[in-house]
Amino acid sequence: MTNPTRPVLVRTPARGVVSPRRLPRWLRAILGVPLEQKVLGANSIVLAIAIALFLSPLSGGNVRWSDMAILFGSLSAGAIVSYLLIKVALKPVKVLEQIAHKVSLGRVSERVPTSLVADPDLALLAATLNTMLDNLAAGRKRMAALAADVVYAQERERSQVAHDLHDSIGQTLAAASFQVAAAANQDNMTDARAQLSSARELLRSSLEEIRNVSRSLHPRVTEDLGLPIALQGLADVTRQRSLIDVRVEVDLRGERVPGGLSATLYRIAQEALRNIEMHADAGNAFVSLSARNGLIELEVSDDGCGMDNALEKMESNPVLGRMRQRLSLAGGELHIHSTRECGTRIIARVRIEKEEGKDQAGEGEAA
Repeated sequence: MTNPTRPVLVRTPARGVVSPRRLPRWLRAILGVPLEQKVLGANSIVLAIAIALFLSPLSGGNVRWSDMAILFGSLSAGAIVSYLLIKVALKPVKVLEQIAHKVSLGRVSERVPTSLVADPDLALLAATLNTMLDNLAAGRKRMAALAADVVYAQERERSQVAHDLHDSIGQTLAAASFQVAAAANQDNMTDARAQLSSARELLRSSLEEIRNVSRSLHPRVTEDLGLPIALQGLADVTRQRSLIDVRVEVDLRGERVPGGLSATLYRIAQEALRNIEMHADAGNAFVSLSARNGLIELEVSDDGCGMDNALEKMESNPVLGRMRQRLSLAGGELHIHSTRECGTRIIARVRIEKEEGKDQAGEGEAA
């Protein structure tokens, strides 16, 4: 029985590209010389050839030393001027190299200084590099702010869970404990059974509240059944609790929503529907999940009383703020359209990137 072997990928150089190792050592040494020194060396060779021609029999022997001195001085001056011009022109390149090295060490605050002698193309390259560094620094600040928001959101959710456990479940369990203690002290079995039955109902209520808290912490239904079914279940629960007619429409066109993004979109739909229950005074709500060209869009709308200045209220409303934070961490955008007459539309858009390795693996298996 033979052992299967994995195919070995052999990288071949592109046509027309010569590996530096194939060049002679002396040629590699010449190519490694700085450009300004190459130009100076080339001018020196030209000067030597000119002197040799003047002293050769081809000149006819009528060479005057004054002419030779003028030629020698002119060529020497041209070589020196060329060397200095190239050295000055390439100085910004060395500055760029130094800045790139510092940035690679983590010093993103470094910037390329403006040079009056830089070539226009080099000046444009320096400006582009500074813009990239500015965007990198802004991205780091944004990531730091998002990380702080995540920590704050975690602490806030823990505080809310602690509040629910203490005020609701804790009191219910305490009442059940009192019922059990009272039943233990009863001589009449009928009264004891009634108190134990009441304690059992309290315990059942506590169990249901614990399940609700668990669902609020982690929506397992998105992992077990998928986001479309989870949204439909969320709509059913909302309909039973508030009598709002919630309709769900899903059109993913075969697109697969990643697990982490599914939980994020589920949270946004959950908070949007809860916001409709508490503030919109709506009779109907609509949840739409669609996908097109790698763009996932979740829309939650209602026919209730909307709000003016939706963008300003999004900053002050903690529910809408949490939606935006969750979506920002997933790389998406949140849009809110709301009027007093037409209700509110909350749209979450996220672009997902396909993993090339998995796609190629899938194509290989299919082949």
